Amino acid sequence: MTARDFILPSFFGDALALGPHWIYDAAAIAARYPGGIREYDAPRSSYHPGKSAGNFTHLGDQTLALLESLADHGGSLAAWPADWRAWAERIREDKSSYFDGATRGTLENLAEGRRQPSDSSDLAGAARIAPLFAVHDDLAALVAAARAQTALTHGDLRVVDAAEFFARAAFAVGEGAGFEEAFEEAAFFPYAALPAAEWRMAAVHVAAELAAQAPSLGLGCDIVGAFPITLALALCHEDDPVAALSANAMLGGDSAARGLLLGLLMGARHGADALPAAWTEGLKARETIDRALQRLESR
Repeated sequence: MTARDFILPSFFGDALALGPHWIYDAAAIAARYPGGIREYDAPRSSYHPGKSAGNFTHLGDQTLALLESLADHGGSLAAWPADWRAWAERIREDKSSYFDGATRGTLENLAEGRRQPSDSSDLAGAARIAPLFAVHDDLAALVAAARAQTALTHGDLRVVDAAEFFARAAFAVGEGAGFEEAFEEAAFFPYAALPAAEWRMAAVHVAAELAAQAPSLGLGCDIVGAFPITLALALCHEDDPVAALSANAMLGGDSAARGLLLGLLMGARHGADALPAAWTEGLKARETIDRALQRLESR
């Protein structure tokens, strides 16, 4: 697998989720998308004004900012805190992307002289990690980078641990493991706060009846529901990445955070070319992504 195989599908998962992102009415989503979600759509909620089909949510925007930061600095994560802050300050001014609670909280701490993240427990903090696969082919370095980028904005240790879990899982899948094996292996490692084994088993149980059971875990941003639902979606659709990302978007709620991670896993399993070429062509940031990947490849 190449960096493109990990990164592009992660962006697909976010862009595909934009239409129904943060809509929690399953009937409304089903009525709007009777054939499922197989192409990009403009946002149907009020959270992403000015966005159109092929744009990213605010989470995809931050993931793109990380990719560009890595490309600008030869693959080094050292400049990410300054680059993220510059991105967030620009967004606060031009309002071109949603300003989430973790971003606000982290900036408030910095403004008050406290170099510490927000207390957010949103899975979103762990969802930005795909660009790191462009610069780290060593698992230990990848894990350290995944934890560091997450800890910049999210102080909940479960979220930081989750970044490590998904980095380990996607790495194992890229090496040839199936999802069940990769998740079991990633859950084996001791984490400071993440109940990985417990939530992995919850995902196995939910996967049997995903559409009915996922809402009971909660479709919101919080890691308690979002983590096992992401695993369950992967297990349900391991052999069909298009169905996986469509099913995620159709669930609604915070489909963007789940989509970024689910896309990463699906890309590690199948490669970017297993997904529709129209998804690549339809990304508004396609040229930016291509340029960043080219710079990272030539470093």
